Amino acid sequence: MIRAPNVDPAPPVAAPMRRGVSRGAWLWACAALVLLTWIPVLALHLRNMSVADPGTGTLIVLFPPTSSSREVFRNITDAKGAPVSPVSWVPRAWVVASGETGFAGRLREHGAWGVYSPNLLSVRQVLSCSGMVTPPASTGATRPAS
Repeated sequence: MIRAPNVDPAPPVAAPMRRGVSRGAWLWACAALVLLTWIPVLALHLRNMSVADPGTGTLIVLFPPTSSSREVFRNITDAKGAPVSPVSWVPRAWVVASGETGFAGRLREHGAWGVYSPNLLSVRQVLSCSGMVTPPASTGATRPAS
């Protein structure tokens, strides 16, 4: 094309810039990956820390979020236990204690969603379920070899 000497040539047309994935999409993808990774680990941890019906001693109990504080206390005392302290970051979760056999079963009968070992709140226990650390040594007495 022939142009007049005083006319600037047209700038070259740049190829459209390809835009990558947005930062928000990366954040959502990372959050989804963390959830997909940790949900099975936490489910396994909850299963391992669940206490059988004959369980007794100090336990962590989780009641439905629709339960009032009065209902929670009544259910604990009806199960022949005593509230020790609340779990501050989980609503309707309490550390409870009883010396009578069958305490865990009675808590379930009185509306508890879950009854767990006090090790439920141990980070080391959670990580041992994932295989990242070795489980803590057993504190039970060992039987001599016969």
